[in-house]
Amino acid sequence: MFYERHVFVCTNVREEGAPRASCGRANADAILLSLKESLHRTGTKKKIRIQKSGCLDRCELGPVQVSYPEGKWFSIRTDEDAKKFVEQYVLIGDDSKLSELRLED
Repeated sequence: MFYERHVFVCTNVREEGAPRASCGRANADAILLSLKESLHRTGTKKKIRIQKSGCLDRCELGPVQVSYPEGKWFSIRTDEDAKKFVEQYVLIGDDSKLSELRLED
């Protein structure tokens, strides 16, 4: 596997007045930046990628993220949550303290 962990952050923006919410209108770009900055600040040498994605089709729960290879889903809404997610899950793979951020698979 090329990356140890690969996190996709939905940044999709639906049209104004669309019948469904969208992650892009729920501060997803700022969360993406916060996740990347949190990872960068750790100085890790692990092969980890955090990148934006198109619609992940869980819009009402957004902004949403999915992490591979495990296929675990999260909804991270604040900079504090982003930092905690990176430190606990992205770097060491422990999501036991992130129950408030986890979404059902």
